[in-house]
Amino acid sequence: MNFKYIIIPSNIILNHKIPMLAKVLYGEIKVLSFKNGYCEVSNSFLAKNNNCSTRTIIRMLNILKDENCIEINGNKKRKIKIINDSDVIS
Repeated sequence: MNFKYIIIPSNIILNHKIPMLAKVLYGEIKVLSFKNGYCEVSNSFLAKNNNCSTRTIIRMLNILKDENCIEINGNKKRKIKIINDSDVIS
């Protein structure tokens, strides 16, 4: 990837239901979504970038989805969109 840092809102960081890798993925998705408001990225790309399995990526994405942090649309050409981008501590 071609970015130097990611920003993760405090409501994501402080959510103890979200594992650290999922928090990092949230930040990566946020950066990759900057141009279009969503990103089209494969599980294998995310797995390679984070040195883990695609199964782990799937689990982390599902956690982010269950916690209403991201929205995933489509199957073949899926789009991942950040939906919880506030920096409010709940």
